Amino acid sequence: MADTLTQLITKVQALLGDTTGTFFTTSIVTAGIRQALSEWNLRAPVHAAVTIVGIANQYEYELTDEDANSCEILDVLEQGENNNELDISIGYDQYIEDERVFFRLRSPTTETLIVRYTVYHTINGLDSSVESTLLARDDQAMVDGGAFYSIMIRATARIEAVNVSGDLPDDYKQIAELYKISFDARLNNAARSRKAAVGEPDTRAWNDQYHTWEQ
Repeated sequence: MADTLTQLITKVQALLGDTTGTFFTTSIVTAGIRQALSEWNLRAPVHAAVTIVGIANQYEYELTDEDANSCEILDVLEQGENNNELDISIGYDQYIEDERVFFRLRSPTTETLIVRYTVYHTINGLDSSVESTLLARDDQAMVDGGAFYSIMIRATARIEAVNVSGDLPDDYKQIAELYKISFDARLNNAARSRKAAVGEPDTRAWNDQYHTWEQ
């Protein structure tokens, strides 16, 4: 079972040689673990799936109706026979509207759809989460990442307290650059998934749509 926030904090403080939390306080380490988890979610989020029954003549579906925590769609498939053994990827376009995740089929279907998507990991006790979704084998990664960011936070707080030389601006810049890289990565990830809604022209002829008399 993956560690809770409390367990991770204890391990980070032990790794940094501060078991009493005198220098690396609970609040500092919590912030460090939060940053580490955010970085982890950029590269290794949870892969999830849900089934949706297709509706005749319906093109657009909202994934966040099925899972409010969904982040990005990986694939949409038609459920095949023999217990999903013949699932087939179908054409779709993902888009974000009002911070909700939608997808638009290129051809409607009444078959059952399998939507594969990502969800961010959570840690029990962090930001009101009640479940740790990381694998137990990845706990040490959170400890290492939490220790790194805790050191960075502590270093930032101590620069002016111990440094009165002309190097102060450069010290800030070096630390800031690490956070700038992190922010840019998150921003690029968010921008990549923010695609506008799409549509296709109606290919029906006038007599297909409006011609109602019998031949």
